[in-house]
Amino acid sequence: MNTITKTVLTLVIVGALVAAVAFKLTNNKEELTEKIYLPDVNTAVMVQVDSVKIARFDQSVSFTGSFAPNREVTLGAETTGKVIKVNIQEGSRVAAGGVIAQLDADLLKAQLQSAQASYDRAVNTLTRYQQAVSGVTQLQIDNAKTDVLTAKAQIDQLKKQISQYTIHAPFGGVITSRNFDLGAIVSPGMQMATLIDISSLKLEINVPEKNIAQFKPGQIIDVTSDVYPGTKFKGTVDMIGSDADASHNFRIKVRVTNNNSSLRSGMYGTVSLTNALSADALTVPRSAIIGSSAKPQVYVIENSIAKIWDIQLGGGNENRVQVTNGLAAGDLVVSGGLVNLNNGSRVSIAK
Repeated sequence: MNTITKTVLTLVIVGALVAAVAFKLTNNKEELTEKIYLPDVNTAVMVQVDSVKIARFDQSVSFTGSFAPNREVTLGAETTGKVIKVNIQEGSRVAAGGVIAQLDADLLKAQLQSAQASYDRAVNTLTRYQQAVSGVTQLQIDNAKTDVLTAKAQIDQLKKQISQYTIHAPFGGVITSRNFDLGAIVSPGMQMATLIDISSLKLEINVPEKNIAQFKPGQIIDVTSDVYPGTKFKGTVDMIGSDADASHNFRIKVRVTNNNSSLRSGMYGTVSLTNALSADALTVPRSAIIGSSAKPQVYVIENSIAKIWDIQLGGGNENRVQVTNGLAAGDLVVSGGLVNLNNGSRVSIAK
């Protein structure tokens, strides 16, 4: 077989392969085309509609934050000592002034007994000097008074030191962590336990500057938690931040009474505010809104044809949203049956 014959044969084979591939691709395209859903523009889509209304409605706005304890403190020793008694466990409740731990203070107690004896002796000596008719100088009386004062000061100092060997809870609350055990040697600065007060909680929320005027110090507001659906907790606005963050949000703290300690630190809480809008507010149902928050849209019905319109939104509540631009009172918008709807679709309104 010469070179020309080989070349011709190769070209024939390549051409056949190309033709086979082209045929296969054409068949695949036809199969995919058959599977693609192409809506029939002449078939009416059944939809539910609602009219754009002018009415007064309640605008609600919600802010969610986390509960923080009313007070939180890290407990530690004021002196170095050995733990001889442990009175707490993690999760246990303690009353204000309750004993957290006891350190070994036997040596100081012995010194206190000695100081008490010295004090009693100094007091007796001073009494004798003061009652003596003669033979006692004023200098001796003054020295005796000094001995009494010195002994008393030593007693007071030792009592203060001994009191530091008993660690008390500064307020009532719950122990959330314990970092020591019986027999441990503790020292000043060591974090022995953490105590939190959840008799009331602080709900910290971030509020945009456009809503900050809705909050006043001392204002009573309702607070809810997803953990207890349908339950409202009474809250009081405790603090309103004076400076905004980079997003122009202000921090607000709401103090919430925690009856029966049902709420926990770290849970989410929500504050909802409701305000009446003006009577000329245009509203549409939330279900009619499509598009994105940056570019909201609705389907408007004109001559039984659905058309997409760009709109601008204001505030809203659970059911309806204010429309600030793009619609007029009486316009019909699609509120249900949006799944099979396209721009320009013919529609049939459900009764």
